[in-house]
Amino acid sequence: TMELDRLEFARYLLDARVDTVVHLQTVDRSVELGARRAHEEAVIGAQTLFGAIARSETIRQVVVRSDAAIYGAGPRNPSVMAEEDVAVGRLPRYARDLRDMERLVVATQATHPEVVFTVLRLAPLLGPARHTPLARFLTLPSVPTILGFDPRLQFLHEEDAVAAFVHVVDVPVPGVFNVGAPGQLYLSRVLRLGRRPATPLPQPLFDRTLRGLKRGGLGLPGYVVSLLRYGRVMELGRMARVLGFEPARTCRQTVLDTYGRLPAGWVP
Repeated sequence: TMELDRLEFARYLLDARVDTVVHLQTVDRSVELGARRAHEEAVIGAQTLFGAIARSETIRQVVVRSDAAIYGAGPRNPSVMAEEDVAVGRLPRYARDLRDMERLVVATQATHPEVVFTVLRLAPLLGPARHTPLARFLTLPSVPTILGFDPRLQFLHEEDAVAAFVHVVDVPVPGVFNVGAPGQLYLSRVLRLGRRPATPLPQPLFDRTLRGLKRGGLGLPGYVVSLLRYGRVMELGRMARVLGFEPARTCRQTVLDTYGRLPAGWVP
């Protein structure tokens, strides 16, 4: 069972006497597993992991993947979200799961000051792999949009996300950090860069179109739908200034690479 697997992993973590843990199992899996099971997997998995970390005598560094979705996306949010900002209004379940996971980090850190805890809140991932629902949606031959809305968006290239974790493991820095590519783009500009025609639809028709896409195998979680309506941009000053990390690609270059349109010979 999954519960046994988690317990076996916790025992392995203690028996192996590791000194560094990188927790990546925070990706939203609601489209794959359903909202309830994805919630249970995220919460119970995090509780098991941090319970093992709290019992370990050898762990000295913990790096946790969080997500910009923790801020939500709504009309009352600040125009730029800094690490200390909190979402206004009710959060979707995935954002609440991220918040609860980050609270576990804080609680474990309070009793283990000798361990360096780093939380990376990643902007939505794009790149040629197109492995996220948002990436697959944006690369449809024609992209439905919400009539009257042109949200500001910020992304992170999938390879820069990997580089961020490698950097933190090599140079431990405690704290919570937004991680995203420099720059921001309106959705309309993203689609022009990808040479994808937009199909503006009234919200009810947009929602109906999404239901059709879901039946065809492309489901969008609710928090992504909110992002496509209201947008979200994070403040990245601490990423460069304190964490000492800078992505190799700008937001524009990330989008171009997702669409296979980076200039020939471009090297990050």
